[in-house]
This record gives sequence, structure tokens and C-alpha cells, in this order.
Amino acid sequence: MMLRNLSIAAIGALLLASSAHAETGASIGGGNPYPVSDYTCQDGTHLAVRLFGDRASVSVNGAPAVDLLAMGTEGTTYSNGRWTLTIVQGQLSWGVGRAVPSPCTGG
Repeated sequence: MMLRNLSIAAIGALLLASSAHAETGASIGGGNPYPVSDYTCQDGTHLAVRLFGDRASVSVNGAPAVDLLAMGTEGTTYSNGRWTLTIVQGQLSWGVGRAVPSPCTGG
């Protein structure tokens, strides 16, 4: 009976150790809760996008990132008045000023 209890304890310890290792392993975003996603738009613009919920941080063609505030209650449109990032059903588009937004791929 004592050997059985020790076996159960040893198995439990191994399970805990293996689950702790799995949680700390590499994952998408490298542990960053706000990973950067790269996109290429039809107009040739390259975007590096980080979504924070209330804002999006966007780097355009490698320039320093600019924060765009969420517009509306759903947070699928981010803008600073000059640049607009829109996400509809998982599809991202990028607009500058009043120009027609350009669809982008990547992520």
C-alpha cells in the first residue's frame, strides 16, 4: 500500500512538472500579450500592427509606431484623423486621409 501511494505521488509530481514546462514554452507572441502582426497592403504599404483594444500601435513602412485610437464601441476601427486602420470579419484595411482604404494581407 505504501509503494502504491509513493507511485501515485511520483506520477502526480511528474504531471505537474510537465504541465509547468508546457506553459513556459515558446508560443506565438513570445509571451508578449500584444504581439506585432505584419501586413502588406495592395497599395504597397507595409504595416506592423499591435492591437491594445482601446488603441492600435501602427508602424508604416518601418517608421516609428503611431497610436491610433479605437473609434466606436466595437474597437474595429482605429484612427488619428489622418490614418485609419479597419478590421472587418478578420480582414484588415488601411486608409490615408479620404482615400479609399487599401486591403491588406498578413497577420
